[in-house]
Amino acid sequence: MCISLVSLSIGGDFMCTVDVKLPEEELGGLITLKFWNHGSRAGQFHLSTVIYEPHSDAGISAVVFRPGKNMAVSSSFGGNFKVWVQGSSLQSSDGKSQSGWRCQSVGSYKKKPMTAAAFSGDGSVLAVAAESVITLWDPDNNALVGVIAEALSPITKLSFIGTSAYLMSLSQSSKPQVAVWNASSLSMQWSYTLSAEAACCSSSKSEFAVLSLRSCPEGGTPAEQDGVILVFDAENSSPVSSWSVKKAKGGSIAFVKDDSSMDADTNATSSEETSLLVYVNGSHEYAIFNPRNNEEAQISKCPQKNIQADEPARIGYASIYGELPKLELKKEVSDVPFIPSERPWETIFTGSSHVLPPLTKLCSVFLASLLEKRPVTSE
Repeated sequence: MCISLVSLSIGGDFMCTVDVKLPEEELGGLITLKFWNHGSRAGQFHLSTVIYEPHSDAGISAVVFRPGKNMAVSSSFGGNFKVWVQGSSLQSSDGKSQSGWRCQSVGSYKKKPMTAAAFSGDGSVLAVAAESVITLWDPDNNALVGVIAEALSPITKLSFIGTSAYLMSLSQSSKPQVAVWNASSLSMQWSYTLSAEAACCSSSKSEFAVLSLRSCPEGGTPAEQDGVILVFDAENSSPVSSWSVKKAKGGSIAFVKDDSSMDADTNATSSEETSLLVYVNGSHEYAIFNPRNNEEAQISKCPQKNIQADEPARIGYASIYGELPKLELKKEVSDVPFIPSERPWETIFTGSSHVLPPLTKLCSVFLASLLEKRPVTSE
């Protein structure tokens, strides 16, 4: 069992996870969609709804929450997407009120695999990528309102840039592409043929960042592949700033709001909201920096004191009956003395197994007992 996707609502009130149970010998695979409600403490979530096989046996490509409303959308490689809404409160057996999630509507476009999804900043428009085509929907009525021209290859990531009408798409196949689309005119603004490892968009400004990989150095491993972070403005194809980073393979980036509690040296003096950029490399080291500032970013490691490692999952016999007790040898067993007998064939294989003499001594005596003994006459 593995978790393939995790999605959080903007306010952090809801979380959705996609659990995938891998099949054994092509049997027993299962995809589960789970909705969680935020608890009373920070970082605490309670399981609300479990949906088995939400898109039949097809995999889930993306799960996004609608800003301002209790609505989520899951897209599937099977050729459709589903709109989930939180139902009315139900009275449980213990007297507490619970609210579950149910499917409100299903949408599709020419039976193409739905590879990515995103909501606009105000939640009025739902964008779903049908392979290389971007479709725009009214989430309330589940009505198709527009189709944007095709990209070079299937889109793997789709996101609205801030509160603007621009969309950013990322394709990571043999024909990589980073493109900006205008949802108002249903046209492409500009694009780059760029091999990108990850991308993210600001929630307030019309800017986004792309983590691009550089060519692997001679003799180096893919894990040591370096990269560059490019920050763009939606209306301009020239990068606003660029940062060279180490170990970009397997890395990720994200925008966060500026908070003085993150760094003691950060002073938020301007009234304008500032977005910081977080970069996590392939070795799970991270850096938080201002993408518009020229100060060098400091790579840090996550403090281990706040992390509690989970115990490894038990499998096989241990998962059912628990761990077997460890047997410790208290004392060494000395070799059993060997005393040959006049009639060895009667007692050679009798007795307990732990007191039998070594096999090397048994064989010679046993074979000797089978030989016929002739009397020796003295002259």
